[in-house]
Amino acid sequence: MLRQPISIALLFLLPLLCHAQSNPINLRLWCELEPMVQENEDYPLTTEEAQRRALEEARAVLSGMIYGYRFRYTPGDAVRKIDEEFLITPVAEILWGDPNMTITDAYVKDSLLFVKVTYQLEEFQVARRRAWSSNSVEASSGVGSHSVFTVTSPEGKRQALQEALKNAVREALRPVYFNKPREVTGEILIWNEPHTVIQSGTYTTRADVKLRVKEIRSYSLF
Repeated sequence: MLRQPISIALLFLLPLLCHAQSNPINLRLWCELEPMVQENEDYPLTTEEAQRRALEEARAVLSGMIYGYRFRYTPGDAVRKIDEEFLITPVAEILWGDPNMTITDAYVKDSLLFVKVTYQLEEFQVARRRAWSSNSVEASSGVGSHSVFTVTSPEGKRQALQEALKNAVREALRPVYFNKPREVTGEILIWNEPHTVIQSGTYTTRADVKLRVKEIRSYSLF
């Protein structure tokens, strides 16, 4: 199928192209025009709605790459009848309509809208990323998935990313702590652009992260 160029000149969120800052982060995202779960009668999605969803996804991912999340992880324990739980809270978020975020390319192929989003970092944001770049900060990666048949596309991709972050925390803890902890808290930052594909009926996401463990609570008694 031929690529269909999308005009984004009228997109109300586009800032001036001649932005003086450097240090950009580039994301390459996609949005289904015909998602498996139909939300309402507006189906398939218009390219304008797909662009809006892609920008919202970019805003969330960029927030995770610049500010990160506080996390609380409870490992599952069948013997103690404790379910696994992973909760994240954004440290801060990029605001909707941030003029540093632009769509620099967009096209449709095979019922998917592909977009390239560029975010120009401010100096304080560069400093935040630099602080996480130290070799003393733990690096890890994880893969997460979520069914394409149970929730809408934006929510399914968000859940797959959160699962990938949880598994990155698990992978970092596994070789260090022999005894299963009761609860782990800390901060986690998305280090590289996460990648999501549709694979065997799931949104599957791989994420590379940096993390700082703040506290580990152990079981005092079995």
